[in-house]
Amino acid sequence: MAVEETPQADIRGPWSALSRRQFVTRALGIGLTATTAGSILAGCSGGGDPEGAAVNDPLAVKGGPKTTPTAGVIYPEGYVGPHAAKRATLVKEKVTLRVVVPQDVRVGDWAKNTFTGWYEQATNVHIDWQVVAGGDDAMTKVNAMIASGDIPDVFMNIAFSNAQQLLYGSQGLFVPLNKVIDDYGVEVKRIFKDYPDAKSTLTATDGNIYSMPSVNDCFHCACGNQRMWIYQPWLEKLGLDLPTNLDEFEEVLKAFKTGDPNGNGKADEVPLMSTIDDPLDTFFMSSFMYNPGEPWLVLDNDKVDVAFNKPEWREGLRYLNRLYRQGLLAKQSFTQDGDQLRRIGDRKGEPILGAVRAWYWGTFLTLNDDDPKARWRDYVTVPTLAGPDGKRFANWNYYGAVSTGNFVVTNACKNPAVAVQWGDGQYELETILRAYSGDFDKGWRWAKDGEVGINGKQALWTTLGTWPPPDGQWWNQLGLGYRSSDFRLGEVADPEHPTFEKPLYEQSRSAYFPHKIDKALQVPPLYLDADQAAQSGELSLTIANYVKQSLSKFTLGQLDPNDEGAWKTYVETLDQMGASTLVELNQKAYDAKYK
Repeated sequence: MAVEETPQADIRGPWSALSRRQFVTRALGIGLTATTAGSILAGCSGGGDPEGAAVNDPLAVKGGPKTTPTAGVIYPEGYVGPHAAKRATLVKEKVTLRVVVPQDVRVGDWAKNTFTGWYEQATNVHIDWQVVAGGDDAMTKVNAMIASGDIPDVFMNIAFSNAQQLLYGSQGLFVPLNKVIDDYGVEVKRIFKDYPDAKSTLTATDGNIYSMPSVNDCFHCACGNQRMWIYQPWLEKLGLDLPTNLDEFEEVLKAFKTGDPNGNGKADEVPLMSTIDDPLDTFFMSSFMYNPGEPWLVLDNDKVDVAFNKPEWREGLRYLNRLYRQGLLAKQSFTQDGDQLRRIGDRKGEPILGAVRAWYWGTFLTLNDDDPKARWRDYVTVPTLAGPDGKRFANWNYYGAVSTGNFVVTNACKNPAVAVQWGDGQYELETILRAYSGDFDKGWRWAKDGEVGINGKQALWTTLGTWPPPDGQWWNQLGLGYRSSDFRLGEVADPEHPTFEKPLYEQSRSAYFPHKIDKALQVPPLYLDADQAAQSGELSLTIANYVKQSLSKFTLGQLDPNDEGAWKTYVETLDQMGASTLVELNQKAYDAKYK
């Protein structure tokens, strides 16, 4: 079984879906303002070298360890991604690195973890693990370490924001990795070649790279923020086609409401529903304009702008309000969470849920891959609907494959090249699979000639038995990884035991990929400086709350989207909250990096 994917904040933008606490944490660190952070780090060695300084690490071998391609691995035609190779150990004499990681129940004891043991033997690098609580509390502990000067050699999976990387890098706490990667990295340079945006994404505005990349090129994640699902058996029973435009969708929902498609003689059908975690605007506004979702930043000829105050946004509000007034959209979509939605989706007896705005099936139903008749298999994606002028703007996240800030080397590290090579080795194919699925020939194996992957090509690998492995035998997708699109789609798609991955890929490809927006419309990852990040975070939170509240009120008729006064007040309030300042801050960061 393949992994359950969940949306990540950086998929939707640099500050999406974050609480005030997270804003402060990710911008500067809890308790650290730009001023105090600067004073704390004043004793660190120098500022950022614009080219990244070369390192003197006699224990590391330039060019990386000697490698031999692994025999018996069949790569699909045109394959782009990690390769399997047997490697010499990184060092002759065992080296110890001190690494801070978050606590994780599936990893268990990092020191006793099965994969940890295998990787230590493969690299001859011993890790002195320092485990901190997960979530927001991890950054609280990390900030305390930084404030006290008690820092490790490496922070791994702490998720430093771009702003934090720039701040701590410029103060000398984080080691610039440009030269280290050039001299000692092997697999990371493969990533730079395969994913041309990766190096740019990692490079801060001062020209330095302060973290190793994590790559997870999940095809269906690129459009997950807008997916809509509909119950196919109801369409068939009522003689309806899958809707392709807004008017057709409205008519389908009307039929669901009045046509008793579940056949129980009761008017208990819910035509359309969502949750607070799967906003309606990311699907419906796509019929009028490009809407990336919170924080709704867009590009127009290299000019940063926002989507939520445009006439097209208002047209989307009018459509949502029309659905609600006809009883086609459930009011609780603006208040309920995923657990509440799943109870409705899993209702015993005949289903009552018609259309659902959700990330994937598991968001609104219990996902059972073992049952060929499971209810989730009857829900299919609704494509981006054509708007009044026939246009469609399918949201597509072009930058979501590469994330930063999950592996940084500090100035306390005496062997930074060894640290980088230890991280670099985690991109090798067998290492990825062991960290992901456990031991070879127990949790996974190489694909056989003729086995077919999710994308219909020769497969590369397959899990064995039930995924995930037992706790303590894998790293639960932590550490570093290079899970390219071809790697992910190279998993064997067993027709006898189908999982959700293949239909999720196929339906995302057919429903959204053909209508995806131009890449030039998406704001790329930005490196705001400390002051910009703090100010942007505060503004984003205030504005986001107001936009979401107003979306609810306009949809539910508490505000009339047809009332000129109500719309004018909405736009003026956004201006008063600092929408133009938010745009200006991000424009400056964009210009500093991309112009």
